[in-house]
Amino acid sequence: MDADFEELSHDADIIARLKQFSEAAFKIQDMVELVGDPSMFDKLPNADKIKYNLLLSYSLNSLFWMYLKAEGIDPSKHRIRSENERLKKAMIRAKQINDKNTLMPRVDINVAKRFMRNSLWEPKEKKHKSMEKKIDKSEDQSPST
Repeated sequence: MDADFEELSHDADIIARLKQFSEAAFKIQDMVELVGDPSMFDKLPNADKIKYNLLLSYSLNSLFWMYLKAEGIDPSKHRIRSENERLKKAMIRAKQINDKNTLMPRVDINVAKRFMRNSLWEPKEKKHKSMEKKIDKSEDQSPST
């Protein structure tokens, strides 16, 4: 920014802030041009396209919010506020969908079948022939009345 600051030339703090603001504006312009490349968007998977669109919308709304503040307009009373709220809801919904696909526990059907089969299985009591003979003899030897 090669501007003549005239009356403000003696205030180094304002000059430094204006130069920093100008550099930031040029960086933002470069990023907007980079993001506007349609070939990059086409290569993304659907989940990343959703994130890309939400990020781009949020970024543009933030820039417009800053523009309104710079113009002295209260953005909280502007329509941009409702748009930001809509974007927040969309971001929350996208996060829920992403979490549902990645964090949701899955049931391994084979493991569940084995678990159920083993928990319901009851072992049969094996009687040894020798134990049966002893029980039968003791019953025979008992006095009957």
